[in-house]
Amino acid sequence: MIVKEKRKTGLGMIKPTSFYSNESEKIKLNWFCYELSIEIYDNMKKDIGYRLKKNKISDDVLAEFSICTSKKLKDVILLQVSGKIKKVCLSYELIESYFPNIDDRMINKMLNVLSKAWDGLLSICVACPNRCISEKDEYCTLFNDKELFSLR
Repeated sequence: MIVKEKRKTGLGMIKPTSFYSNESEKIKLNWFCYELSIEIYDNMKKDIGYRLKKNKISDDVLAEFSICTSKKLKDVILLQVSGKIKKVCLSYELIESYFPNIDDRMINKMLNVLSKAWDGLLSICVACPNRCISEKDEYCTLFNDKELFSLR
């Protein structure tokens, strides 16, 4: 009998507590970063999961990378929202600084997936009633939604 490994998802691997350390940090911008990290994780697993394994990048390391990257993009998000930049350009340095031993080809593949995750989340944001970007400094009750996290 062949047992198929259950695929881990970003929702199961990334905790919302990674995006706040106290009550005042439970803001909508941090929720957006939480959702972005899940999008990054899930897209990486789906699109290049076998390459990640080949490069010895575990699910835990990928989750940490996703969290770190979404937090690093917070400044870029704010620049775009304020109108100071029109389009977000993702740099290879985001990936290379975290994974110094992977080759340029893998970095390019990861950048493509990262860009896809960014675009995917932004396309959802257009219709989302939470308004995480336009109300970025507002308190986010989603961090307290026990029902939402019981789905994990």
